[in-house]
Amino acid sequence: MALLVAINRAAVFGVAARWVLHDLRSPAQSLTLMADLVADPSADLEGTLREACGHLARSLDLLSRVLHPPTPVDVGPISIREPIAFVADLQRAGRTSARLEVTVDAAIPAATGVQRHVEHALLALVLHTTDALRDRETVTIRISARQERDRAEIVVASAAEVAPDEQARLFEIAPGLDPTQHPLGVSLPVAREVIRLCGGTLTYASRSEGKSGYVVRLPLWQRA
Repeated sequence: MALLVAINRAAVFGVAARWVLHDLRSPAQSLTLMADLVADPSADLEGTLREACGHLARSLDLLSRVLHPPTPVDVGPISIREPIAFVADLQRAGRTSARLEVTVDAAIPAATGVQRHVEHALLALVLHTTDALRDRETVTIRISARQERDRAEIVVASAAEVAPDEQARLFEIAPGLDPTQHPLGVSLPVAREVIRLCGGTLTYASRSEGKSGYVVRLPLWQRA
């Protein structure tokens, strides 16, 4: 499973890197047009330059985080907001066909886990959901987070439901699938595994259960 996690992580963050590289074209092109702006006395040269440089800096920071993930650490206290914000920033940079809506309870405390694992799992869930709904003209994915008793709960949901007969097989590797050829095809079982490594769980809940979508639950951090 460790090899599957590594293969899938490379594929998932490879997609994210392409998203950011696409986003980098816009500010870079703005800077190359600066000579034309200089020739226009009515142009807000300083404002345009600041905006382009700010956008470029944000995109480069995202790309750096994708290509150079943090050093692995033991399970410890993590902010639930940070991995959600990171995945949302990546998705916005990619300007994908999906629209992301994020709602995080302001009072949610620190959870127990490894931030890079939670980032991996959430990005994999967003990619899987986007791909599953690729035939739709508009796709809205909602990520919400709140405290649920002694756990932090993150729900990744869309308007579509997984059919009941498919739910039992969601987190299984399809028979005959070669993960080295189709690394994104193991996104769901790998996402479940990395959340398990954090001491948490990943399940699917239907509307009949009061929730709709993929549900990540992580134990709250308990101070020693």
